[in-house]
Amino acid sequence: MATSGPVTTTSSDYGVLGKLELPLGLGLLRLSTEGRPSEADAIDVIRFALDQGVRILDTADSYALDDRDMHYGERLVRKALAEWDGPRDAVRVITKAGLARPKGRWVPNGRREHLRKMVEGSLTALGVERIFMLLLHANDPKTPLEESLGALAELQKQGKIEHLGLCNTSIAEVRQAERHFVVQAIQNELSVIDRSSGAAGLVALARQMRVPFLAHRPLGGHAKVGNLLKNRAVKPIAARHAITPHEAALAALLDLGPPVIPLFGATRRTSVEASLRALKVPFDERDRTDLATKISFAPVAEALAATAPPVTPAGLRGLVAGEGPGDEPEVVVMMGIQGAGKSSEVARYLERGYARLNRDMLGGELDDLIPKLGELLASGQRRVILDNTYATRVSRYPLIRMAHAHGVPVRCRFLATPIDEAYANVVLRILERYDRLLGPEELKELAKDDPNLPPPAAMARWAASFEAPHVDEGFSVVEEVPFVRRALPQFTGKGVLLDVDGTLRKTISGEIFPRSPEDVELLPGRRERLQRFVDEGYQLFLVSNQSGVASGTLSKADAEAAFARTVELLGLPVTEIAYCPHPAFPVGCFCRKPLPGLGVALIQRHRLAREHLIMVGDMDSDRDFARSLGVRYVDVDEFFAVKS
Repeated sequence: MATSGPVTTTSSDYGVLGKLELPLGLGLLRLSTEGRPSEADAIDVIRFALDQGVRILDTADSYALDDRDMHYGERLVRKALAEWDGPRDAVRVITKAGLARPKGRWVPNGRREHLRKMVEGSLTALGVERIFMLLLHANDPKTPLEESLGALAELQKQGKIEHLGLCNTSIAEVRQAERHFVVQAIQNELSVIDRSSGAAGLVALARQMRVPFLAHRPLGGHAKVGNLLKNRAVKPIAARHAITPHEAALAALLDLGPPVIPLFGATRRTSVEASLRALKVPFDERDRTDLATKISFAPVAEALAATAPPVTPAGLRGLVAGEGPGDEPEVVVMMGIQGAGKSSEVARYLERGYARLNRDMLGGELDDLIPKLGELLASGQRRVILDNTYATRVSRYPLIRMAHAHGVPVRCRFLATPIDEAYANVVLRILERYDRLLGPEELKELAKDDPNLPPPAAMARWAASFEAPHVDEGFSVVEEVPFVRRALPQFTGKGVLLDVDGTLRKTISGEIFPRSPEDVELLPGRRERLQRFVDEGYQLFLVSNQSGVASGTLSKADAEAAFARTVELLGLPVTEIAYCPHPAFPVGCFCRKPLPGLGVALIQRHRLAREHLIMVGDMDSDRDFARSLGVRYVDVDEFFAVKS
């Protein structure tokens, strides 16, 4: 839909946002973050925009300077509306959660507990009993998207949020979210500089869903706004209408019509006025022709189709769960996280004559397997197995469509291996091949030639994007294969895994960790308590993160000398000291707690039984390390508590 002159709308054009006389929203990012104006000036800008007819205010819990300043932008909204004499009930406040601001950085955090805490903070900051609209700010690669979506759905059911949506998202993520709640808005970047949201089909999806598409950075963002001055598509439009390139760029988005709502930023009244002038630009066909190469929606149909369930052909052979490998035609999708154990499952099918399609073996992209699948089915090879990760519905859709085109049903076998167990499996592969744990650079180099050794970040990304398979995708049957780790009878040893700093020792200097053996002081009661376990046949192991080695604040020799001094002061036999010397961020190895590498290596070397292992520590990373290993965790205060 295209318009000329000021845009008029109906209430249905923008979904739950209702009728908008001015299809523009004020974004509060620049009023809240680095370089922001005073609070009084910021409030003045907000009220001025409201006085001009703007009724959409876009903010976020993270619109602040750092983590100590969270909810600043939301507090601005509350204060601006408090004494504004306009129709406050007509103002729609959109906020977001899912980013943290440690030391001013922007870090995704989609954990359930973080989202709950932030929503409670937003309710207080906005001064409301229920948030009108909240968007998931970003997908956290360290947290399964299912967890984040589920947490927001729970908060909505509790009455804390009226409407939910997604920001910085994709079609696949919107479809995934729809299984948890009604998606009422999509917010992504869109401008004549960055047209990726339009090209990816998100604007068309929003139009199809009848929900608003909130276009942030409509001028390309503060850092790129200067590029508009030399943009070859915008300059002739600006000259033709005697307006600035910025006004022309904003007018181009407005010309797209509903459901697009550009969110402009402003720190002064004059910037608000300039943005509103874009509403009056009389766009015509010549303007649209100039912009055709800048804002394109060509791939829309394919992008939307990839998330819709395929139509299952009539007469397709029925499949029964649990049967096979068999002799009848079928395509088997063996899916699961890296390290899930797919290869051993595949062997059963290969023995029965199934053809295998695996990207790691053939090279190229996942989509390159689809024509190969078609060629096999057309040539008479009617039993094929594909064993790849297939985390999302979008990744699975084309192979289901190809199998159905050849009249072959598709069976999904999903190896439901938890990520912690998958981490352990990859560590076991590393130990089997190299007899030691590997550092981040070694893993990165080996991954080029050995896809069976993925880095932990790749596995975390899979878990974060994972969408559980369902028959509504076109599978004839979905079989979930639970993970079972076999206990080996020769693994009978008993052990206590001990964190070091804050658990066994502290520094005399007050530093977080000792840089020399002279700075080590044993914490009270350690020897006496651990002696009882030694007497009962437990071995003692030290497991520690020592990222100071990687950062250069601690030498490897000094770290090991401090460990030796700790053992000397403890006065008890310590079977092995295992520590990670690699960087704390980003985590690129399997030996940094809470990843299980150190524990898996100790279990293998000393034939330890998980049911006879105890992990003692003082941090969440120690607790999570124990969970990832499947061993009992005892907090340091509880473990070393004085017994009467």
